[in-house]
Amino acid sequence: MTINTKIKLAIFGDSFGVSRDEDEFDSWVTRLSHDYSVDNYCESGISQYKILQNICKVNLDCYDCVVITHTSPYRVYVPYNPLHQDTQYHKNCDIIFADIDQRLDKFSIACQQYFKYIFDIKYATDIHVMICKEIAQLCSHKKMLHITHFKNDNIYPFPELLNFHLLFLKNPGTVAHYNKKGNEQVYQTVKTHLNTLLS
Repeated sequence: MTINTKIKLAIFGDSFGVSRDEDEFDSWVTRLSHDYSVDNYCESGISQYKILQNICKVNLDCYDCVVITHTSPYRVYVPYNPLHQDTQYHKNCDIIFADIDQRLDKFSIACQQYFKYIFDIKYATDIHVMICKEIAQLCSHKKMLHITHFKNDNIYPFPELLNFHLLFLKNPGTVAHYNKKGNEQVYQTVKTHLNTLLS
């Protein structure tokens, strides 16, 4: 299939949108790049705040549609994470409790103490909502498709929001966190919605 270079997509988000060189089959994002001209700005492990930062760095007027795969509201922004500096895909990642729960290095222990004594779910949710509002405002002049793979679809009411949480639970894997069947279903669903948005 030839790429439709007339339609340009910008994709922002976390590791659910990351395509890796060593992937054993095409991720849903790679499949989309066979149909459209895609610039992928997704990064593994980043918080909603860093997703917003990435959006602010890009001239959205260059794109026909913006796709955002939103992350967990409970991922905490850090300006520097020493845990993954030698890795290709997680150099800029933020902190979620599951990532540091069993680690014994000083940074992880400090993070564990933060989650135990300081972290507040309501505060994290309120910050997430404020960032989502800012994203919606920044992109208000663009056609948009919002995606989440977490059980948080009702935190902010994006008008175009696809929730793949149940699909992810049934089809976990190593390519964009899905197995081949899961990636195929995400791709087909996203493509269908994009075709409607862009028609």
